[in-house]
Amino acid sequence: MFLKNRWYLAAYSREVTRLEPLARTFLNEKVVLFRTRAGEALALEDRCPHRFAPLSVGRMTHEGIACGYHGMEFGRGGKCLNNPTQPNEKLHPNACVRAYPLEERHGMIWIWMGLATDADANLIPDWWYYDHPDWRADTQYMHVKGNYLLVVDNLLDLSHINFVHEGILGDPELADRTTSKTERTDRGLVDRWFVPDAPMVAGWAETIRDPWAQGNVDFWIDMHWEPASNLMLDVGVMPVGGKREQGLQLLSMDAITPETATTTHYFYGTSLSFHNGDTTAIDFWRKAQTFAFEQDRRIIEAVQSNMGSDWDILTMTPVINKGDRAALQARRIMRKLILEESGSPDEIEDDGENSSLLIAPISA
Repeated sequence: MFLKNRWYLAAYSREVTRLEPLARTFLNEKVVLFRTRAGEALALEDRCPHRFAPLSVGRMTHEGIACGYHGMEFGRGGKCLNNPTQPNEKLHPNACVRAYPLEERHGMIWIWMGLATDADANLIPDWWYYDHPDWRADTQYMHVKGNYLLVVDNLLDLSHINFVHEGILGDPELADRTTSKTERTDRGLVDRWFVPDAPMVAGWAETIRDPWAQGNVDFWIDMHWEPASNLMLDVGVMPVGGKREQGLQLLSMDAITPETATTTHYFYGTSLSFHNGDTTAIDFWRKAQTFAFEQDRRIIEAVQSNMGSDWDILTMTPVINKGDRAALQARRIMRKLILEESGSPDEIEDDGENSSLLIAPISA
């Protein structure tokens, strides 16, 4: 169900403070996030090994966190630092908790849920534009009552934009004018959509006053995906027949972190570098993005409700449309990675582009 040897966004840096611990569940594992007095962010298993009380209801200490039940203190590496109920006795060898590798970049804290020795910081997405001085950025959070792959499917299915987000990001009349292709990259996939010589959709028309954009324009939408569930949207408008560097661009991030089989942490945001003297553009896109994702959430949660406790929609044999192409390829890649991680490579079937079996169900 989950790919563990990958980085997942655990929290924004602003959420993890010295004030109080932050309890979250990732991949069905309960974790507590906090900072030491020196400001280092740590992530530990949220369960004291003594009476299994959540550490997240304890108190902050100089180097770690103390359980609220009997005061046992844990710090870097999950090591027990102090057992105040028996201070003169040797610490029990099992008096420790699991520690998770963390990396902090661009105002975001990333967690590695797999083997700590395999944690490779090079696999963290390079979302440089979230703290670049020439880019204005916004980051937000949403909880979704649906499986994380449903959210990934939705983001890789750009065909839904003209229907779910009509009046903001798309228009049903643009559906038959759009061309698309899906490409493999050295880090995952990119799904590219292009709409030539089309009227400006409402969202862009609200924020663009450039003379060349008052008539028809060319649109591009590139959705980049990296396993397990991190996506970057590169979207923009440019003069008809022109080049991208002549146009205006938005770079957005979507970090989809599984909570349980049927619930998801959805971290998202947008960033732009045009019209730097005007804050109305970023203010508009902040609101428009949240409004659009609330539309997505309603659809995804309704789908999950119809699926019940099932988490893999492909086991229910849905009808497949052309717009599902990128999502199916991502699921195929994920299945292969999960089977390799679990030590079951013999279960991987031929996943060539011409395979009639787009993807076999992923077993839990």
